[in-house]
Amino acid sequence: MSKKVLAIIEREYVTRAKTKGFIIGTILFPIILVLLFSGIFIVRTLFKPSTRTYYIVDQTGMIFDEFARIQSGKLKNGEPKYRFTLKKVPSDSMEASLETFQSKVMQKEIYGYLIIPEDVVESRKVRYSAKNVSDFEEQESFSRTLSWIVTNYRLKNKGLPADEIRKEMDQGKVSLVSHQVTEKGEIKKSGISSYILTYILTYVMFLMMMIYGQILMRSVIEEKSQRITESIVSAIKPLELMFGKIVGVCGLGLTQLVIFGGFMLAAVTYAEPLFRRFGLSSPEFLRIIRQLHFTAPVFGFMILFFLLGFVFYSGLYAALGAMVNTEDEGQQYQMPLIFFFIMGYFIMFTVAQNPDTARAFWVSLFPPFTPMVMFARIAVSDPMIPSGAYLSILTMVISTAILIYIVSKIYRVGILMYGKKPSIKEAIKWIRYK
Repeated sequence: MSKKVLAIIEREYVTRAKTKGFIIGTILFPIILVLLFSGIFIVRTLFKPSTRTYYIVDQTGMIFDEFARIQSGKLKNGEPKYRFTLKKVPSDSMEASLETFQSKVMQKEIYGYLIIPEDVVESRKVRYSAKNVSDFEEQESFSRTLSWIVTNYRLKNKGLPADEIRKEMDQGKVSLVSHQVTEKGEIKKSGISSYILTYILTYVMFLMMMIYGQILMRSVIEEKSQRITESIVSAIKPLELMFGKIVGVCGLGLTQLVIFGGFMLAAVTYAEPLFRRFGLSSPEFLRIIRQLHFTAPVFGFMILFFLLGFVFYSGLYAALGAMVNTEDEGQQYQMPLIFFFIMGYFIMFTVAQNPDTARAFWVSLFPPFTPMVMFARIAVSDPMIPSGAYLSILTMVISTAILIYIVSKIYRVGILMYGKKPSIKEAIKWIRYK
């Protein structure tokens, strides 16, 4: 590697790495990911609603006490979660009472009201009314409680001991403890945890390859539009210039990826106590977090497939930047590249659930999809290596080398062409130039 290429790499890497945007972005990137994937749970705990008051019309005369008992609970500030007020409303005055309830809801004197009909055991329907009905978790909680009470009454009406049946049902619940079969025996591994981890890691790869590919394209367009390229190519070959740009910008993505990897390793270790600190104590959620296993081999393959994927796509972005004259044109003509990114990402979801199928094998060997799809197969199969993993690396290296050879010819001509609208026909002509 010549000193001139090293100078290009240093310029592309150092000048951007020293910017405040890159430094702040690198620091904030893990935090943004946390907010993206778990922020909804954290924010929900920070913005818990105050005590909600409900009127309950229990026409059966049997459900209110049990419902209020089961739904009793405290907010973090010690206030009761709900205040339930029993309202006795004769059937002939129901319409007038409902108008009064509705008025109180609109005036925010109460949050809402429930009408439990006399035939609820048979109809199994309860009317829930509130100004805002978007809190589906609360409604689901109410529904479960009412279902539990009504089921007990139905069992009692049939002369069956509800408490004993419930006890037997609870004791009869079976949970699957998943184990992955490997060459060295079985290991305990959670399917959903592996899937979530794969989703997060692949998303990061997808994001970085696309963002830094676009940064490379803008860099080429900027130098071309400012006529800087003419001076540069007088001292260095176009292929060396393109190679230096790819390596320099790739270094930026690799830097953030390594930082992200360290963050993930720390998160896997300390996520559970951190979430407990924020009040997220759901056993199922914490069990998933506890079983996230981010290992060194998975991280190593993540870096490898990021490098392969970035070089592959960055060659296309560099060629695109050389073909167009403005950033607006670049944004328009990059849609096919974004399409391949998105398609690979969507395919990853299915492949992560079925990594050993023949279709998963073949689609993971298709170069535009290989970085995300094959990495997903490796991540969910860890500690085993899925079939075709090493073959995919070989095909990516060969296809990337061929692609770079082709796009370098487009780049060589395109960076010195001004005013022409980009077209596939024109690009083919440039490839044929000797």
